[in-house]
Amino acid sequence: MATACTDTESSKEETLSASQVCDSTLTPSSAKGLEHLAATERFTELAGTDQQGDANTFSLELAAKTLYGEVKERNICMVYKAGDDSGIPLLKIEFAPTENHPDSEEEVRKADRGRIVFPLGSYAEINGDSGTNLYFACSTEGPEGASPYVWARMYSSGGQLTPGSAPEERLAVLNDVARGLAEQLGCADEAALPDRVPAPENG
Repeated sequence: MATACTDTESSKEETLSASQVCDSTLTPSSAKGLEHLAATERFTELAGTDQQGDANTFSLELAAKTLYGEVKERNICMVYKAGDDSGIPLLKIEFAPTENHPDSEEEVRKADRGRIVFPLGSYAEINGDSGTNLYFACSTEGPEGASPYVWARMYSSGGQLTPGSAPEERLAVLNDVARGLAEQLGCADEAALPDRVPAPENG
């Protein structure tokens, strides 16, 4: 078991429960979903520090602070199965400001069988076995001006998720972390993210 207090990229923290990952943002139902996705109840997150000296461990405060940073500067939630020494994350969740979002009606029309669109936030989709995207209204100000939306994206590494796990469980996890960030950014009302994922518009 890897221990904390090292600065290597592969170092991991102490064991966490599903409800503790990503700055304890998951509700009981999505925490259960995460356990089902991973077929484990024990997780770790990336430890150490990044090039700026900020902690690699995800916090809503740091994610909000680094929202407008370069990709390498942003605070990302990297979740691993405890005891997995492959170095491959189970989930990688990151956020970025954005000017626009895909149109739900148009995306539903052209969606193939591998993509499921949900009436959640400004736009939400599960794309194949690895991609999950959620856009939500959140007016923020950066060095180069304002952005009306935040793009939350989650990548699931191939072979890490339990075969047959429900795609909705992935979106539920991303939605909970996004709701936490919306509150941190002061745009929870604007984002209007529910505590449960609704049924998909297609699929």
